[in-house]
Amino acid sequence: MTSPKNHQLKALHVKVTWGKRCNKLLFMSSEEDKSLPTIKLNVKEGRNNLWAKTRAAFAYVYNNHYNDADWFMKADDDTYVIIENLRYFLMSQNASEPIYFGCKFKHDTIKQGTVSGGAGYVLSKEALRLFVEKGMSADHPK
Repeated sequence: MTSPKNHQLKALHVKVTWGKRCNKLLFMSSEEDKSLPTIKLNVKEGRNNLWAKTRAAFAYVYNNHYNDADWFMKADDDTYVIIENLRYFLMSQNASEPIYFGCKFKHDTIKQGTVSGGAGYVLSKEALRLFVEKGMSADHPK
C-alpha cells in the first residue's frame, strides 16, 4: 500500500530493494503511477480510509491474482521484509488452511485481538478467499 505523495519517496525504494525478490509485487494507491506501476483503487487517501483501501486491495488481488500464489502479504511503503526468511517460515505452513501471520495486538473490545497493519501481515490463500467471499459480504458491515 502506498499513497501518491509516497510513490517516489518510499514505494520506489521497496521496488528496488526487497520488492525485487517477490514473486509478484503490486503497489496499491489512489492514483495511477506508471513508473512503479500502481494499481489505482477507487478510494480516497487518508487514515480514515485505510480500511476501505485495504478491502479494495484484497478484493483486487482476489479477483486478479488469486491463483498466482499460495500466500499474500499486505505491507506498506515504509515496511522492509526479508523475503527469504518469510518464505522459509511459510514453507512449513499450509496455505489451504485459513491462517494469517502478523504482529498481534491485544484489544479491549475485540476478543481475538487485531493485527498491526503497519508491520505488514500475510494471509494464506484460504484466508484471502474467506476474507473476500465471507468477510466482505453484504452480511458484514464496512
